[in-house]
Amino acid sequence: MLPVLRSPLSLALPLAAALAFSAGDARADVSSWLAVGGGAAAQLAQGATTRDVAGTLTWSVGVGSSPRAPFVLGVLYRGTTMFGLGTDLGAAVRAATGGFARGNWGLALDAGVVWRTWGSGSYGDSPLQGVLTFGSPWGLQLAVGAEVWTLDGGVSAQGAFAALEIDLLRLTLMRQGSSERWWPNPNPAGGHEKTVSFLSW
Repeated sequence: MLPVLRSPLSLALPLAAALAFSAGDARADVSSWLAVGGGAAAQLAQGATTRDVAGTLTWSVGVGSSPRAPFVLGVLYRGTTMFGLGTDLGAAVRAATGGFARGNWGLALDAGVVWRTWGSGSYGDSPLQGVLTFGSPWGLQLAVGAEVWTLDGGVSAQGAFAALEIDLLRLTLMRQGSSERWWPNPNPAGGHEKTVSFLSW
């Protein structure tokens, strides 16, 4: 009987499969955010002397690096509907404290740009936006933001908003820390801190 010649590929595939299935348990969880809320906004139109004030509906969704780290970097998409004016859609880079990412006390700072299709250019079409979010346990957070300048060289934006929000992922999947005294989370994303500090940042 003649020997069967095997190609290097036919030998490499079973070896690769064996290595893949024998890999140890790795926790490479990411931070996740999904918030909704409401508040108020004020925007100044070109040539106006008083700001237009409107109620707002806000939402945001994003992902970041491991929640186990002291500081977390990620990306965030935010929508702000200002009733009677229009809706801003924005993309930003987020820098957050580990406590914020783990659903405990902490801060997050977002810096990005907004796409604005309303106002016929009189409020600025592509303003820069900065948002500072103060986070607390149970997913509650206060977001305060401002819009300035414009990337398209037109009218500069001059606006701000504040919203009380609840982050559904900081409340559930990400949550650990002081709220676990009343509602334990057996398997938060990223796993529990080695030393649980109820007021850790």
